Amino acid sequence: MDIPLSPFDITPELMTGIVRRRYPEALVTAVEIVRAHEYGEGDVSTSSRATARLAYSDPACELPKDIVLKLSFDPRVEGTDAWFCNLTGLFDNEVDFYNRIRPELSLEAPLALGGYFDEATGRYILAMEDVTRRGARFPSNQDDIALDHVKRILSTVARLHAQFWESERFQDDLAWVETHLSGRVETHMRSVIPEKGIASELQQHKFKREILERLGTSERELFAGMCANKLHQSKLPQTLLHGDLHIGNTYLMPDGTVGLHDWQLCVKGFALHDVTYIINTSLSVSQRRVHERDLLEHYRDCLVANGLVSPPDMDMLWREHRRAALWTLYIGWLTCPPLSYGWDTLAVALLRVSTAVEDHETLALVREGL
Repeated sequence: MDIPLSPFDITPELMTGIVRRRYPEALVTAVEIVRAHEYGEGDVSTSSRATARLAYSDPACELPKDIVLKLSFDPRVEGTDAWFCNLTGLFDNEVDFYNRIRPELSLEAPLALGGYFDEATGRYILAMEDVTRRGARFPSNQDDIALDHVKRILSTVARLHAQFWESERFQDDLAWVETHLSGRVETHMRSVIPEKGIASELQQHKFKREILERLGTSERELFAGMCANKLHQSKLPQTLLHGDLHIGNTYLMPDGTVGLHDWQLCVKGFALHDVTYIINTSLSVSQRRVHERDLLEHYRDCLVANGLVSPPDMDMLWREHRRAALWTLYIGWLTCPPLSYGWDTLAVALLRVSTAVEDHETLALVREGL
């Protein structure tokens, strides 16, 4: 499939080809791009986005007509060339998730119409329902997130984790799922981000350099710690992870149901990778300090409620929660350009995750494993 640079060049024929990867009888007759979301608007990070409206040959077709498209960045747009060249592993991974895993999940996540990654060009397109048409609301760290809301997110995550906990399918039909030790996503984390992402961010932004100074660490040590942590986590129970579970990658339905979106970093790994990230990014520093142990207990109870017979005990969860804070700082937000989400969101996120690293003496724990 020839994936165009601009969403305005998407044709009904291309959309038919995309949708037929999951719904072979569908025929798209018209594509209307309602709005293209550009990098720098504060709601676009690693993919270009567009909202669109489809028409089908069958007026009674039950597939969503109002959709969201995720696409590779247009390299002609200033400031996106580096992202375009270096994010192909993430694109391929998300298309695989929506095409191969999303259909069997019972939790709330956008319905995928289909996706395609072009290995030759590194471009991709992913079509999914526009969940705002069902009343979805997308929170951010600029909102005051209620404790009960965080519990609902953890309940949803526990359901995902319990379904795939130490699953034999990772040696069978899910053997293709990448891990935190190998695969194109991890290659991106270990090469592109340190070399072109974090190094550039530290050079450009003094406040990021001073965060590391305050913590008494360096980019090199954080990288080594990240690698050591992932090796350590690979020896713990493995499950399917969302992989990038900050508060901005969740949404809330009118009935209180929590949904998860943006699955580009979905891999097999240890559960606290997800759990720690959502706790550290959703709550203010003072809220987290008061409630994080209770939230870990709530998560553990939810694993049991979803059929897990022998979940990790609280001592293990607390220890791994303290360790997992490293990724939330190093990859989660140190690498994030201000243009991706805006200065306010970035500042709050970095304050929260760096304070968590400090509170939990994470660096001392990680240094023990180096």
